[in-house]
Amino acid sequence: MAKKVKNNNTFFGRKEEMKKLITICLVVVCVMTAASGATFTLSDSALMSLDYKYPGTPTTVVSVTDAAGPGVRFDILYPDPRNAHGENPTLYLTSSIYGGNGSLTGIDISSFDAFALKFTLISAEGVSSTNAAGPIIVGAMINQSGSAYAYHPEVIAINSSYDPMSATSVTPTEASQINLVGFVCNIPYWWYDDSPSPWDSAGARISILVESAPNAVSVPEPATLLLLGLGGLASRRVCAHRSR
Repeated sequence: MAKKVKNNNTFFGRKEEMKKLITICLVVVCVMTAASGATFTLSDSALMSLDYKYPGTPTTVVSVTDAAGPGVRFDILYPDPRNAHGENPTLYLTSSIYGGNGSLTGIDISSFDAFALKFTLISAEGVSSTNAAGPIIVGAMINQSGSAYAYHPEVIAINSSYDPMSATSVTPTEASQINLVGFVCNIPYWWYDDSPSPWDSAGARISILVESAPNAVSVPEPATLLLLGLGGLASRRVCAHRSR
């Protein structure tokens, strides 16, 4: 009787291992299937890892906060946005091979046709009213052949009759892997002159929510790839055990 119990435990142990392997395989298949000819996006944790700001601009990322719901809140300070002809009041925030930790670089995106992010302008100087700020230009930025800073621009504003508060930027890509990925957030050039503008010449601080694009696939991040690799190692061990 003791021998039967031992065999029974071995059977159920292997059954549980097989269930785990099937789950891992299904995850891999789902990711590969969804990625084919699809648009990819970034999860909250991936957005939190963006750490390289193009050094040619004086714009400052004051704080980065993982929102309670979907998305990450970025508080950005633009010095002298109305008179910045030579200072370029822009923000290019990325994970890049050119600087920073580059935690998202090297990921295979050859199965994707585009990169997308959703943007929402929350406030300017802590105010969410019509006259709080002018519109801003945002875009999902991904490396392309011959262009390291390629993005599709969208215009968003606060309580404007012309521009929405939220927009999704979808940037086509033919890249085989990520060399640079992130977003751009610019104050438009049409506020550079002396015409009436809601931007304060002493500087402007805006809050923007950046989140995964709807109906897009979050690319596997390094931690996810490690887990999938461990899953593959586990499957080889089980197969070797069963072949004995």
